[in-house]
Amino acid sequence: MDGEIYSPSKPQHTSKNLLGFVAPWKDASGRLLNPLEILRTRRFTIAYLVIVWIYVILIDEALEGSLFYDLRIISEQIARMDPNELTTNPLIFLLSLLISPFAHWDTVHAIYVTAGIIFFLQSFEAHNNWKNAAVIFIGTSALTSMLMAIFYNVGFAINPDIDLFSYVMSRSFRGGSIGMFGALGALAYHAKKPQFPLILVFLFEVWNYNSYGTDAAISIGHATSTLIGLISWKLWNENRKRGDEEE
Repeated sequence: MDGEIYSPSKPQHTSKNLLGFVAPWKDASGRLLNPLEILRTRRFTIAYLVIVWIYVILIDEALEGSLFYDLRIISEQIARMDPNELTTNPLIFLLSLLISPFAHWDTVHAIYVTAGIIFFLQSFEAHNNWKNAAVIFIGTSALTSMLMAIFYNVGFAINPDIDLFSYVMSRSFRGGSIGMFGALGALAYHAKKPQFPLILVFLFEVWNYNSYGTDAAISIGHATSTLIGLISWKLWNENRKRGDEEE
């Protein structure tokens, strides 16, 4: 239409595929973007990755006696989700829900999450906007961590002899993988076959367990976050459509 202004953050139509994947240099309709448009349509994804790699390079790898070593010690105390602190130190626990997704155990873990972020989170942001991407990523990470902490605290209190409960209560968690899988679940809403990403998660966790021996708690967290992302984003869109129809 004459005089209509095209907004790169709101493509006029969506080109759906099995995963809802959008190439980082395109919008959801398949249009090629210039560098400025890429920055505008992926601002949360880019900001997240910049923070993560600044943390990894300057803090996570800081050696004793270096300028950032004290920050590393502090971050190791608060930039991780410890399920024990749900009851012993709830304020720190709540703070960790917001901080821990931006901190990673090491460079290898950061590389793994970065790959998933480039595939899933930036695709979701391309379909929507940076605010939705931030809410889905941080929200699914925080909600999943909260639910898992409650589950394992209750389970450990009932039967501390179960290995899964005792293992989780003896360690802490950090990194963006939970939020990454939440973004994957929400992205499934935009996929041509929404069930396909869920199958992909299952196959990935089987491969991850058989190849690297990933523990069950991690797989449970990933699967839970994926379902929360899909269900919450689907409900939000259905409510929005219902509201538009009633107006």
